[in-house]
Formats: sequence, C-alpha cells, structure tokens
Amino acid sequence: MKNRFIYLISIIYLITATTLFAQTKRYEVKSAVINYKITGSGSMMGMPTKLSGNKTLYFKNNGAIELSKEQRVQMIMGQEEKEDEIVKFDNGVIYSVDEEEKVIYKQTISKEQETIYFNQDGEKGLKSLGGVKVGSEKIAGYKCDIWDLSGVSMCIYKGIPLKIKTETMGIIETQIATKVQLNISIDENKFKLPNYPIRTIKDIMEENQKQMEDLSPEQQKMMEEMMKSMGEMFDPEK
Repeated sequence: MKNRFIYLISIIYLITATTLFAQTKRYEVKSAVINYKITGSGSMMGMPTKLSGNKTLYFKNNGAIELSKEQRVQMIMGQEEKEDEIVKFDNGVIYSVDEEEKVIYKQTISKEQETIYFNQDGEKGLKSLGGVKVGSEKIAGYKCDIWDLSGVSMCIYKGIPLKIKTETMGIIETQIATKVQLNISIDENKFKLPNYPIRTIKDIMEENQKQMEDLSPEQQKMMEEMMKSMGEMFDPEK
C-alpha cells in the first residue's frame, strides 16, 4: 500500500511546481506532446532508494489545459513499488488522480496566487520568483535555458521544462525529455480523467492531520516546515 506520508509530500511538491508556470499564457507554444524519462537515487530517511519511469505531457491552448501521465518504479531497500499518476491542470484548477485509492484530488489556486503568478511573463516571471539563469543545454533537439530556482534546476524552452532536476527527502530525481512534438493536433480523449470521485486537498489535509500522530518526530517536523513554506498559496476551501 502506498505510503500516505510520501503521497502527501508528492502532492504538495506537484502543486507547488505546477504554479511556477501558472501564467495566462503558460507556454509560447500552442500545443505539445512531450515524452520524459525519469531516473533517480539517494537515501530517503536512511533507506537506499532508486527510481525509474516515464512521463507523457499533453497540453493545448498554450498550456491553459494540460495533462500528464506518469509511471514509475521505486526500489526501497530492494523492495519494488510501482506507482501510476495522472495530473491535470485546467485553467487554474489542478486535479491529481490517486489510482490506488480510485479518487481524484482537486485544488484551486487562490486569488492571491493568481495575482502573483498569472501576471508573470517568461524570464521576468522566473526572476521574480528568485530564478537565476546559469547556462543552456540542448535536449531532444531543442536548445533550452537552464534555470536554478530554489534548489530546483530546470532547462526551459519557450516556457516548457524539457529537463527538471530536484532533490526531495534525500532523493535526487531527473526528468528529461526524450521526444518533443510541438504545435500538433491532440485527441481530446488525452485530456479526460478517470470517472473517480473528486475530493479536495482540504479533505486529504484533514485526514493526514489525524495520521500525523503516527509519524515520527522527524516526519512531523518535515511536514510542518513544508506546509509553512507554502503559506497561503492555495485556497483550502476549494
């Protein structure tokens, strides 16, 4: 069974990362299908961990509507755990599918967050968030700019991350594009979500607040710090 603490951490990271590009015109490309390879390794809470997988990203209307499908295999102390994840961004609303629980979690970006992020533009927006351009790289045939943003390294082409490198809980993970198709027609079915019940992030926060009692002091501290760093980024009522 999926570790609920790790799942909540992944949801928090996912939402935070998505808002970095939550602009009115998120990408300088109308539509795209991008395939990524996922690799990673490290020590999570003292446990040797390796991960591998792949992700496919679909978007249209310059990113106003976007859906990603991810499959990964995580090896923790020799034990294999497979995870499938679907995330959809639809005009300021984020939907995250938990395939194991057969439920969809919904989160709406707050009005304050819209004001901050939806008015940003390209490099100006990244710089306002503390981003620093540190170089360039060619990935899948496209030259992209490498940005360092709060410990996250991203290589961006026309607003699209072609490579993302992060370190979370001792695990260094890299997602790198292997195939990029731009300005193409995409089947509407690619943006459909499973027919699962929809719940809000507020629901899972309340559930995990109860489960916090079962976490170690280190895990509780980590969770509290992550939540504090997020501040009031999102509207918990939606």
